[in-house]
Amino acid sequence: MLDFLARRMIGAIITLCVVIAAVFAATRLSGNAMDYLLPPGTDAATRAAMIQHFGLDQPLWSQFFHFVRGLFNGDFGISLYERRPVADIYAERLPNTLILFAYALCFSLAVGVPLGIFAALKRGSAVGSVIMGLAFLGYATPNFVLAILMILFFSLKLHLLPSSGSATPLHFVMPALVLSALMLAEILRFTRNAMLDVMSQDYIRTARAKGMSRFSVIGKHALRNAAIPVVTIIGLQIAGMVGRCVLVEAIFATKGIGDLIVHAAIGRDYPVLQFGVIFIASLVVFTSVVIDLLYALIDPRVKVTVS
Repeated sequence: MLDFLARRMIGAIITLCVVIAAVFAATRLSGNAMDYLLPPGTDAATRAAMIQHFGLDQPLWSQFFHFVRGLFNGDFGISLYERRPVADIYAERLPNTLILFAYALCFSLAVGVPLGIFAALKRGSAVGSVIMGLAFLGYATPNFVLAILMILFFSLKLHLLPSSGSATPLHFVMPALVLSALMLAEILRFTRNAMLDVMSQDYIRTARAKGMSRFSVIGKHALRNAAIPVVTIIGLQIAGMVGRCVLVEAIFATKGIGDLIVHAAIGRDYPVLQFGVIFIASLVVFTSVVIDLLYALIDPRVKVTVS
């Protein structure tokens, strides 16, 4: 276990170092931030003063050195647009994204896993077909279409839910439901397929032949062995949290980090964009390590000491 953790930590550090260097280079190659920050017609003296103020007149190696030193010191820079520390901006935005994604993930798990199990047990029946039809509908419906329909129905027609903002828990209901549509469909489909594969194994037939109840067979044997694909898809969803939330945050104006990173990329706000990419990379690396550890806990046959 310790050898596994040591190897994974070394790999994580190398990955993050590559990401840090790559995002620094990519932001500089994407264009001059002053072309987007300053209004047209700005005189050369003002432009030069702004470039010097943000340290963009220094050599790239010097800018990279200051950038890396700031990361180690907890100083992630100042936003070129808001003129505030990047850490403060993300501290304001991150809770909204976490709340939105947590609501969506919990709802997807609470509904998707039971429906996936039921669809596997009722394979070939009308009920199973209806469940899978709903899953494919969740795959096929774009988030923005579902969001607009929900706003028209629940906000404009019924006046039950607020259409935008993040002031109260009710503001997160529609965004969470929209975000969970695809997540629920993925969890349902993977759960069903994993259960179908497990239920056809010899040890399941042996357990039934021993007279075990159907609930025991499903809960004790089938579900645990089918959990690894489900854990994998959940891990992928967590790792892609920011990307999944971007469009939903923009439509419902929840002011999360996904929306923040998109605007930073459009406006060449280097410090905000750099921190956002590093945050996403850290989330992916951390999630992959946790998923590998969960594999060993779920199925003892999986050895974490094997690379």
